Amino acid sequence: MSGRPEKLLGYGEGFYGRPHSWEDREHIFDVLASEGLNAYVYAPKNDPYHRDKWRDPYPEEELERFRRLISKGESIGVTFCFCISPLGMTFSSDEEYSKLRAKVQPFVEMGLKEMALLFDDVPEELSPGDVGKFKNLGEAHGATAARLFEELAAHGIRMAVAPTEYTGLHLSPYLRDLAAELPDDVAVAWTGRYVLCPSITAEEVEQRARSLEHPILLWDNFPVNDGPMGIWCHLGPWQGRDWRLIEASAGLFVNGMEQGRASMVGLRQLGELVRKRENFDPASAWRRACLETGKGAPEAFYVVAEQMAESVCHPRPSPSLAALLDELEQAPDGQLPELRTRMLELLDRHSRALAEVRRSLEDKSLLAELEPWLDEMGRCLTAMTTLVRAWDLARPEEKQGVLTSSEMFAVIAAILARSQPGGSGKAVYGTTAGFRAVVETVDRGWRIAPEAFVRGTSQVDRLFAVVLQKIAVPQE
Repeated sequence: MSGRPEKLLGYGEGFYGRPHSWEDREHIFDVLASEGLNAYVYAPKNDPYHRDKWRDPYPEEELERFRRLISKGESIGVTFCFCISPLGMTFSSDEEYSKLRAKVQPFVEMGLKEMALLFDDVPEELSPGDVGKFKNLGEAHGATAARLFEELAAHGIRMAVAPTEYTGLHLSPYLRDLAAELPDDVAVAWTGRYVLCPSITAEEVEQRARSLEHPILLWDNFPVNDGPMGIWCHLGPWQGRDWRLIEASAGLFVNGMEQGRASMVGLRQLGELVRKRENFDPASAWRRACLETGKGAPEAFYVVAEQMAESVCHPRPSPSLAALLDELEQAPDGQLPELRTRMLELLDRHSRALAEVRRSLEDKSLLAELEPWLDEMGRCLTAMTTLVRAWDLARPEEKQGVLTSSEMFAVIAAILARSQPGGSGKAVYGTTAGFRAVVETVDRGWRIAPEAFVRGTSQVDRLFAVVLQKIAVPQE
């Protein structure tokens, strides 16, 4: 199979952190094909030849791996989009441009059909060598992209550009001048109103396309977890999007995590959106994605994934546990025995699911990626189960809050199990505090949205607070 898709729909390797292995990339190509998706966007920030050492050619052994990957894509209908981020380039220098052009040439010879020039997360001022040559950075970026596009178009290569200001709905002098330099059919990459978006609408995409007068390539930063988000493994539902995004954009891809196998939960939900369109349901798409990704232990994997579901798209962690805690907070003493039984049953279900995933998950590379989160889940379960069992044995509501020594020390043991140092520091069952890049570019800088700050979502801490509140007897 060959040819160029009308719209790029697929996966982006565009995060900070250890790039994917070649084995993982081939696996992702297979998932893309199985989901009816057509694009792999190659832009790992920590590939030195992509960004820091962009002037240096790829070693021949790396080029051979690219050839095999591109060839695999051609055979299964997945287009490889090569990206380069020329960090620190002097845009007015013919020598620098020649190095950029030479870097792309091996991929041209491989039959490349899609390419993107990335100016995101680069210095926001002209270099000393460019001062006086361009009126601003936008003109420099646009002129360089237009020059490269003109040469690549002769080889049938389509191109996109990621601007330095890649979020928001504003139109700055930088964006205005960049857009004016670009040929009309060069798409502009955009992450939505924010770097990480709780929701993205077709109306926003259309508004951005009108303001820039260019098609928009939607770079959705889910399930990515780089930088300060490394405490999370985003295995939850992809919400706040609908099928109209496909119609409004030149393409849509989800930006993966460093954990490439775990990122397939997010990617498979995009596949469902493309297939189901107006009938897309986030809850059922998420469940199917978990069952497909968790082969060997599908239902158990779904249970485990629910405890890591918290993200910008799904801010409530551990929905089943959270719902039971909602009941527990409001329950009168007479309902406590039944609720404790249900809580122990839920925690036991989680423990059995964790054990089954570790024992039976077919994808051992996925299992290795998840190990820090699985360790933390086990630690949390030990603490929660110890506390609820101690509470259930003591039943203080039946004896005016009086505990025997052994009962009191059992409660203290549970508290120590929760509070002692150790653990992986990963977020399972929610988190105490964290930061997500729900930030947008505006004229003269950036603006942080309230959703950026995550605090007090730990359902483990909430369980401890509720139980201790039920146990404690206020002084008269």
